Amino acid sequence: MHRAARDVGVKLRVTAALLGGGNQKELCAAFRRVNPLTEFDLGRSYKWIEGRSLPRSPRIYEDWVGVLGLEDHSADWLAACTLDAFVEVLCVRNALDRATLLHRAGIGSGGLSVRRGGARHAAAAEDYICGTFACYSHAQSPYYRGRIIRGALVIAPDGRRAGQWTATYSQSVAGGRAHATGSAVVSGRALALSLGTCSSGVAPLAIHLLLPAPPASLLIGLLSGFVMVDPGGQPAYATRIALLRMAVTGAVLEDSNRYLNEADAATALKHDLTLLGLHPPDPSGSAKALAEYLTAEEGIGTPSGSLQTSTERYATLAATFDRVWLDTLGAPSHGPSLENSRWNAGMV
Repeated sequence: MHRAARDVGVKLRVTAALLGGGNQKELCAAFRRVNPLTEFDLGRSYKWIEGRSLPRSPRIYEDWVGVLGLEDHSADWLAACTLDAFVEVLCVRNALDRATLLHRAGIGSGGLSVRRGGARHAAAAEDYICGTFACYSHAQSPYYRGRIIRGALVIAPDGRRAGQWTATYSQSVAGGRAHATGSAVVSGRALALSLGTCSSGVAPLAIHLLLPAPPASLLIGLLSGFVMVDPGGQPAYATRIALLRMAVTGAVLEDSNRYLNEADAATALKHDLTLLGLHPPDPSGSAKALAEYLTAEEGIGTPSGSLQTSTERYATLAATFDRVWLDTLGAPSHGPSLENSRWNAGMV
């Protein structure tokens, strides 16, 4: 898969419901009818449907396309599309009512991201956190030390559990892309992301964020994990991270993931904000404030060796980027289009 698989468990449940609501043995038999040598394994399928792991082989997704008769859609699309898009295609193709199919699969319509008249009716009060975010943090590899790396994060409703969310993070690394996906949990005024990996050789990640108020244009916190490209192994690290909401799909944003070229963080961020189509009233000042959050020491009150975030600094930044996001929503084009931009999305 070129892009991260998402909602695999609930998609399998919808598939079983489409085929007649049978058990997993019958689902496995459907894969064998398409390909007698299929790698769809009954034992592992229980973990896949429960969301505890993901099928690794691309051939499974290719067989899945055949099971559903979706030859005009790619295996990559099936793996990475949203649950909404998946259900919509199946309903159109099979002339089924959406609510009927979801009922067969044992999924409440509130557990999906449902668009009606342009507004999303959320099952949970905190559903406003869902969206696509450009993510800025410090590159950890010694080969890119001192640079800012920009990744992408998508937070979406969990189709299996109402009031729960899933998160998928991606970034470019030497040799390709890395993906990590998992749960997003709200606890008090904190948002915690525990991300396993979809990419070989990539250790799990944890992202701890301050839970923002609507419109959640900016999230800040800490990213921790293990360095992926280091001649000495994979040392653990923690870095500050800032996330800016974008009016584009995760796939479009992911195509522009990269290490920012400029050594000066403020300059690098200013250029990237412009490319993203974000135009604060004071571009230089906003980029400088964002860079200071990512790079400055908090100073008094922060224990030696500790890496913390500041709620005061967050409030100042959020006031700026909330205004930018509200202006984006009010623009005629409803947000920037990255598809026609010339990106340096390769390794630098």
